[in-house]
Amino acid sequence: MKKIIFFFVIIATSTAAIAQTSPLKPNTTYKTRTSKSPSKTYSTKTPAVFPNGNPTNKNVVYQYIDTAFPNSENQFPVIGNVGIGTKAPQSALEIKRSAGDTRRKNFLLQLSNTWSPNGQNEPSIMFSNGDISDPKNVAYWAVGARVSGDKTINTPQTFKISFKAPGVDTEQEFLSVDSYHGKVKIGDVNTNYDGYKLFVEEGILTEKVKVAIKNSEDWFDNVFEKDYKLMNIYDLDGFIKKYHHLPDMPTTEEVMTNGLDLGKMNALLLKKVEELTRYVIDLKTELVDTKKTVQKLSKKKK
Repeated sequence: MKKIIFFFVIIATSTAAIAQTSPLKPNTTYKTRTSKSPSKTYSTKTPAVFPNGNPTNKNVVYQYIDTAFPNSENQFPVIGNVGIGTKAPQSALEIKRSAGDTRRKNFLLQLSNTWSPNGQNEPSIMFSNGDISDPKNVAYWAVGARVSGDKTINTPQTFKISFKAPGVDTEQEFLSVDSYHGKVKIGDVNTNYDGYKLFVEEGILTEKVKVAIKNSEDWFDNVFEKDYKLMNIYDLDGFIKKYHHLPDMPTTEEVMTNGLDLGKMNALLLKKVEELTRYVIDLKTELVDTKKTVQKLSKKKK
């Protein structure tokens, strides 16, 4: 009687990982061993694939990767930092390579998703300290990409955002944040704005501007105080004829060089209005007194 031998072939779809305690040798054939039994153990003296637990749905889940390929720049330890392009990673994951001559060649990590009709297909990176509840996303470099975090994103240098129009070789910068001095510039222009926190090219359109003052000395309500001395009207006339502007007011050259301080200018304008008001009151008083004197003289002649 002949024996009938049945051969069963089990095909499992899996993502394999290699676990070993010594580097793989080039031009060497290694056997891959797998098992679906959680109690099955193997020796780690030779390269092998080790399962982690009892897989389901015909998928084999593997426990770890521990390789150091000969002459490679990658490091995948069981415990410690992972390095791609470096054998001495300084963080949990470090990706390193030489600089390229184009923007795309300098990409160290690229994230991409297929298009989705519901608009929720943007690749994302989320930073969290463990208590995140509602992360806010920040678009970076490309439309749809986002970087999000529940705390802060720090940069030791000036952070810049720029764009390059189709057919244009040079990039145009439209936003930069100076991390050293906490200053912000909006626009593609080199200008010195030392002493200021914000520069905006071509101006700002807004429905409301509120300027605060640091102390009462920046305002001029003291013009109506009794001890405030007005410039003599004839001295004022001589000043205007010589300098062609009111006292305390900046010249055209000064405004062109230093700009216009809205808070200070409004205070100076108020001061001049109050001084002019006092001049008018004084002139009115003199006019009334002169009129009374004329009337008295007229009565005496009669």
